Amino acid sequence: MIKKYARVLYNHRSMKKTTPPPGSIERRKSQQRLSEEKEPNFRDLIENSIQGILIHRNFKPLYVNESFARLYGYSSAQEVMGLPLLRPLIPDDMWARLEKEYDDLMHGIQRNPITRARGIHKQGHEFWTSVTERVIDWHGTPAVQINAFDISSQMALEQSLLKNEQRLRAVLEILPYPIYIARRGDAQLLFVNRKTCLLLQQTASQLLRSQTIDFFADPKERDDLRTLLETISDIRDVEIKMKTSQGHTFTAEISAITMDYDNTPAILVAFNDISQRKRLENELFHQASTDMLTGLNNRRYFMTLAEQELRRARRFSRSLSVMMIDIDHFKRINDQCGHALGDSVLQGVAKRILESLRQSDQCGRLGGEEFAIFLPETNISAARLVAERMREHLEKRPLIATGGGSATTLSCTISIGIAELNAKDGSIDELLSRADEALYRAKNNGRNRVETAD
Repeated sequence: MIKKYARVLYNHRSMKKTTPPPGSIERRKSQQRLSEEKEPNFRDLIENSIQGILIHRNFKPLYVNESFARLYGYSSAQEVMGLPLLRPLIPDDMWARLEKEYDDLMHGIQRNPITRARGIHKQGHEFWTSVTERVIDWHGTPAVQINAFDISSQMALEQSLLKNEQRLRAVLEILPYPIYIARRGDAQLLFVNRKTCLLLQQTASQLLRSQTIDFFADPKERDDLRTLLETISDIRDVEIKMKTSQGHTFTAEISAITMDYDNTPAILVAFNDISQRKRLENELFHQASTDMLTGLNNRRYFMTLAEQELRRARRFSRSLSVMMIDIDHFKRINDQCGHALGDSVLQGVAKRILESLRQSDQCGRLGGEEFAIFLPETNISAARLVAERMREHLEKRPLIATGGGSATTLSCTISIGIAELNAKDGSIDELLSRADEALYRAKNNGRNRVETAD
């Protein structure tokens, strides 16, 4: 039994594969085979690359992979290899450029260019490719390797975007008001239409070298506008002061939105000079709110301001006093001297009244020779001091009235009634009514005097 086990063990050992000794030829060949098995199969990588690969010398194909053949519509790489030259793959108008690029590559003038090129499909239509070229060693002689892939979809999208941009430019150019596009980062102008050039008094080339800050009269207003845009990205009808290249300042009405322009964050701004409109608005407002004879507030506007002041006084628990003023014996002046001279007296009295008031006080002509004043944050005692000063100012300085082509010196006095806002006054009319009662007492008590309401 022992002999049998020993015989089996001997036979097993004799069947084991022997390892070649170190340094032997068999050992070196074995290591080389293992090394080759570990290295990638570069030919397989090229053959199965998703990019089209072509190697040529003087446009005669030396190697083509299957992806390149499919890219140009050929059934196999061998079909492309069968072409005597690559001429069928290249549009006629590109030959001169490609021949120059080939010569530059072979002479080392140009290295590894990446370009976009048109190719001709086997079915006859053109398509776009992205091409990388480089010089390689091909079995001991230089050749050019081309890597290419189809970018027709990308080019179609870019063409569509370009058409949209051209369409946008055309629309912006024919609009009847100024428009510009500026880069958000540094406010550099990127586009201006003709109306912008006319308003800012510069050519398009000059403006496109400028920044928007050059045309804002107040840089702070421009910074506030940018901050507002960063917050809400869309603003409408904001009034701002702008200036032309010659320094002329005008009021502009601006609307703006954020956008991308040429893949750059930008701001599109539409604006217009509204200076004339503002002047007209101010003139209309002046006519609607001013007594044309004296230049004071007319009755309607005075009552509007007085109501606002009454609400403010109640909200902040502030004092408010009003005066009612009447020119003494004004009817006698009109009857004896004429209405022209009477108008001159009204103007003179209005001027003297304003000279006695603060800037915050408001005076209005309610009609005829009757005037009213409200004095914010003024109690009855302080209002009486103002009224006495005003009365003395008129009494001691005669008016020089003009009418009928001549000037007349007239002594003129006024009577004044004063009332201070209290809890029972429900409106400005009630407050004025109490001041009017005090005025009648002043007139009944001899005129040229000041009376206060109970």
